Amino acid sequence: MGLLDLPAPVFAALDDGMAWVLPPTPRLALWAAIAGTCTLLLYRALSPQARIGRAKRTAREARQRLNRFDGEFADAGPLIKEQFVAAFKHLGLVLPSTLLSILPLLALLVWIETAYGYTYPAPGNTPTLTTVPGEFQSDWIGEGKPPEQNGERSPLRHILVRDDEGVITEVVLTAPVPVIAQRQWWNWLVANPLGYLPENSALRRIEIALPQQTYLPFGPPWVRSWMVIFFPVMLIVSLLVYRWARIE
Repeated sequence: MGLLDLPAPVFAALDDGMAWVLPPTPRLALWAAIAGTCTLLLYRALSPQARIGRAKRTAREARQRLNRFDGEFADAGPLIKEQFVAAFKHLGLVLPSTLLSILPLLALLVWIETAYGYTYPAPGNTPTLTTVPGEFQSDWIGEGKPPEQNGERSPLRHILVRDDEGVITEVVLTAPVPVIAQRQWWNWLVANPLGYLPENSALRRIEIALPQQTYLPFGPPWVRSWMVIFFPVMLIVSLLVYRWARIE
């Protein structure tokens, strides 16, 4: 589990509770409203609002003095320096709080991509599998079909990858995730729920063409994804909270 995956059980429990009264699309909108509100209020609590306000006024005054300057460009050096110093001071006050306040949002986005991004194919349907490199043979096994190498009943939805000598790996789909690859350095931050391919294997990546979940009844697939619901709602709520809370 990666660092940003730690809150996932909490998000899942809350979502399961909301599912008793709300279908997926309103739940997405509610998650977006929560994300926009909490991110802005957390930023307000963590940031030095009074100092940021003074820095903004100082930067604005420096910019106005530079705009009013009517002399030679060579004589404008002190005013240009003053403007840059004020701008960087403002940035230095804002940046740490911004980075801290978006961490919960990033964790929520990671969870939503898994929970609301893709789904399993309908019974009897087989998704397209692509291996990198493409010299391997991959088989989708679902609905309790027995794999070829033994007579035991297999787990629901898993993938067998073979080379000329036989099966080299098996991936059980415990979550609707469309990619599994070898572990990378960034997986300490965001882990793959399916695990990872063996590092000593020539197989580097498996892509699974899982169907994308849709939340609007019209438009191409990319317009009907969770992002089209989540981000506009979050933006609108964030702007409203920004004005209501008078955040600097």
